Amino acid sequence: MLNVISSEFYKIFKSKIFYAISIILLAMNCISIFLKKSTLVTSKIKGQTLVTGFSSYRESYNADFVFYIILIFVVCLITAEYANGSIRQMACHGIARWKLVLGQYIAMSSIITIILLSFGILNLLTDTIFFRLGEVPIAAFIRMNIGMICMFWGVSGVGTFLSYFIKSVSVTIIVSMLLVVSCNLITNLLTLLTKNDVFTKYSLTNMRNTLINFNSKPEDVVKCSIIFVLIGIITLLASSLIFSKRDID
Repeated sequence: MLNVISSEFYKIFKSKIFYAISIILLAMNCISIFLKKSTLVTSKIKGQTLVTGFSSYRESYNADFVFYIILIFVVCLITAEYANGSIRQMACHGIARWKLVLGQYIAMSSIITIILLSFGILNLLTDTIFFRLGEVPIAAFIRMNIGMICMFWGVSGVGTFLSYFIKSVSVTIIVSMLLVVSCNLITNLLTLLTKNDVFTKYSLTNMRNTLINFNSKPEDVVKCSIIFVLIGIITLLASSLIFSKRDID
């Protein structure tokens, strides 16, 4: 298993999507720094400093672009192996297919977690330098980060499942984007039909908002984290089953 994981890490570091995602997020950090300089001047004139390092860290994940980044990263990596035929070579090495899927999932989820956390930490550091760190209960900050990691790995599982199920990079990306875009519409429709707000409460967007809100109740953060973990486990099992039973084209 360790050989599979290390091999997947090697392939990720050689992939174009790894560098593309890293450059895009780094560019967003740089643009944010320039904007913060103008904000700093304005805040000094008004005598107010509303921005803090912790608030900037939170805002780093306060948009659905996080879902898009994860899905595009995972989809491009897996479907590229179908496109170049390397997936067939992997399956012919005598290694159990479920191990290949698990090793790939662990490597991809680990890398995208490091990339996204680095993005947020860089925003936290720059705003701390330009403004101030701010005050947040350490327990709430830890809960947020654990919840975010659960979310990253859960969404990675969704991307993994869609990639093995569809296999086409363009179609899979389109379906992934539509899934995120239509999520709120579907949950609102289910809430309207069932007269139960549980669907809205546990939509992808609302669960993300719960996780990044330092004032969220601990039990709500735990529930959302568990749901994302379950999403990751279920989609990983489904991906392993599909890859094990389906012939490789």
